[in-house]
Amino acid sequence: MTTITTTYPIPDIEAPLPMVAERRAWGFWATLGWFGAAVASHFAVVILFGLGFMIWWLVNRGNLDVGTVPPTLEYIIIVLSMLAPALLLTLAARRAGPSAQGYLGLTMPAKRHILIGVGLTAAYWCMGAVFFHLFPAFDQTPELIREYRSLIGNPSALTMYWVTMVVSAPVLEEIIFRGFLMRGWSETRLGAVGAIVLSSLLFAAIHQQYTLLNIGFVLLLGLLLGVMRWRSGSTALTIMLHAAWNFTSVTWFALQA
Repeated sequence: MTTITTTYPIPDIEAPLPMVAERRAWGFWATLGWFGAAVASHFAVVILFGLGFMIWWLVNRGNLDVGTVPPTLEYIIIVLSMLAPALLLTLAARRAGPSAQGYLGLTMPAKRHILIGVGLTAAYWCMGAVFFHLFPAFDQTPELIREYRSLIGNPSALTMYWVTMVVSAPVLEEIIFRGFLMRGWSETRLGAVGAIVLSSLLFAAIHQQYTLLNIGFVLLLGLLLGVMRWRSGSTALTIMLHAAWNFTSVTWFALQA
């Protein structure tokens, strides 16, 4: 299997993602199967912690009238429920080749790709801000600001919120979607474009906390990150861009809270 160059732009739109020679990828169904197992591990963690909280409540309160999960614990569960599938898919990536790091594209991108990615992501963020300013009825920002405001005065919950949004979500989601799924599907009949579109659809589908229009914006963000993953050959780049997007958004929430 030959090595594909990572120069920008890549003329062949169906060229597979950059990879190291002699490294194979999981096929379409195997990749989808691993993803299904990863989703199962996510729900297993949520159920496990949910049952644990119910048992703790019963032991300490003596009744089954379970109250609200403390926000700090809620964000810890969110982090761990994302960590489980990311670790499982990292193991699958390791089984597919000599290096999970290489399979998942966890390599430093070229400087020009960083500049291009930052510019495109900033432009898209500003476009979204202008759209919701013009059409405030579709804007979910007030809800997100209220969530942030509710955490003020709870340092541990606020810290876990920042960790979840700015560190855990970008790293773990990018490993799953732009790392594992795109890597496996790009070498099937889907090609690079099909892998970008399908992985972005799944990426958008997990953000069920948003309205349909906002999920559409998440889909477009996924497509942008997918293109940058394909052109640069680096999931590390999409982690940076995803983290920058979330950091900017959370900072905006904090300023409005």
